[in-house]
Amino acid sequence: MNLNELIWGAVGFLLTVMALSYLIGDNFFFRLATHLFIGLTAGYLAVILINQIIWPHLVVPLATGTWTERLWLVIPLGLVLLLILSQIPKLSGLGKVPLAFLAGLTAAIAIGGAVFGTLIPQSRVVLDAFDPARWYEIPGQTWLRILDAAVMLLGTVGTLSYFHFGRKFKTGSKDEETQRPLLLEGLSKVGQVFIGITLGAVFAGIFSTALVALIDRLIFLGVFIIQLTGGM
Repeated sequence: MNLNELIWGAVGFLLTVMALSYLIGDNFFFRLATHLFIGLTAGYLAVILINQIIWPHLVVPLATGTWTERLWLVIPLGLVLLLILSQIPKLSGLGKVPLAFLAGLTAAIAIGGAVFGTLIPQSRVVLDAFDPARWYEIPGQTWLRILDAAVMLLGTVGTLSYFHFGRKFKTGSKDEETQRPLLLEGLSKVGQVFIGITLGAVFAGIFSTALVALIDRLIFLGVFIIQLTGGM
């Protein structure tokens, strides 16, 4: 182990121990490691933001771009200026314009991703599962394929029914209580089961990932101690 590896290994060892010290309770060393991690993450994101967005898409077009490219930059520059001016208490209302633009853009991206990345592919998978040609691909598993398609269809419809928030007023009710149609209510109960299974699988994946990271850090500590004591 050379001097460079020793120094960076010692830094990694100390930071790992400081992070794992949270197991015995919140303390100064854990907070210090957390602040270092947040600071490094913020610095890394700032470097990426400057190198991949601000410099190539703002500074370079302003310096070497055509007049058309420079005119297009008036819109983002104006939004940035409004956002900066909104930090002044008397001009705080100016920040509503860029914030509204960002909120609308984020909502459009989220909805587009949900529709084109989840809803449409899931619908295609369900339709492909009911293709009779797929049922006979493997002899002896026709009914198994049909059952798999039925469960997939039931899970998709049940999950979508769970997020159906339309209700109708009860007739003759004084307190104007609302109720869902019985069919949607039953399908939503089925959707809750599939959602619970999905969230359980997601939690298991996160837990296993965290466990793998913990094991990796423990192995790093063991290897570093062995190299420090007998492998130098």
